[in-house]
Formats: sequence, structure tokens, C-alpha cells
Amino acid sequence: MNITKTMSKEDAPEYSVKPVHNVLYTELSGSWNHDQTCDYSLEYKKQVSRYFAREWACVLNLQNLEMLISEDAQIEMFRALNTWSYIKGMTAQALVISMENRHHLLYQFEEIFNQKQPYETGIFYSETEANSWLKSLGHIRTAETSSQRTA
Repeated sequence: MNITKTMSKEDAPEYSVKPVHNVLYTELSGSWNHDQTCDYSLEYKKQVSRYFAREWACVLNLQNLEMLISEDAQIEMFRALNTWSYIKGMTAQALVISMENRHHLLYQFEEIFNQKQPYETGIFYSETEANSWLKSLGHIRTAETSSQRTA
């Protein structure tokens, strides 16, 4: 099941959480407050439940994310979500950012990635690069591509 949530206002926060085989593709956009981060976290956890007792990877696409508002609580929530994900079998996380938002997002997400993680992490400028990296780690087979997730 592919979940996409869009708020009613233009440029409002939205997210998508799409499992494809053993990779969970997530995409965040807009500016987020604490409640929106909680909503995303709940949906993310629902989708991760499909990977019960299996290793999996996550592509977190932040190319259209403007910023986190009241970021301390949200950074803590993302950090907790990453720890929870590791416990649930996540072995790699690819963070996809854009040239336009890289400075403030790397600053905001530095708290999440600045410590040595028990899983592989990588930062990329495209989902294609992230998929190539995941393929090199054995998470994506040759027949699987990100185009399958849009079908």
C-alpha cells in the first residue's frame, strides 16, 4: 500500500511512504511542525511493520522539504524513529537532498547523522544515486528500480 498525505493548503507539508520490496521510499515536502512530524512517524511505523523479521533500507527524500519548525522536538523524534527503525531491521538509510536546501537541512539533520550509526548511511543529490548505493549494498536487485514504486 502506498500512502501519500497532502494537506489542503498550497505548499503545505506532505509526505509519501512507499514500500518497494525491501526498500522503504519516503518523501517529505513543505515546512513541518511537531504534529505533522508525529503524523508522518505513525504512518512510517505502519509501513515498516511489513518488514517484520527482515532486513530493509530506507530512502528519505528531503529534496522538497523546506524546514522543520520547532526543530528540537522534531529532531529528537526523527532520531528516535531512526533508532526504532534499526531495532526493526533497517540496515541502511539514504538521505536525498537538493542543492537548494542542503545547507539548512544538513544543519537540521546533523543531529541525526552526526553520531556513528549502527546502520549504513549516505547523503545523495538524487534518488538514482541513492538507489545505486543501495544496490551496491545488496538492497536492490537489478530488476528493481525506483520507477517501480510509481507504478
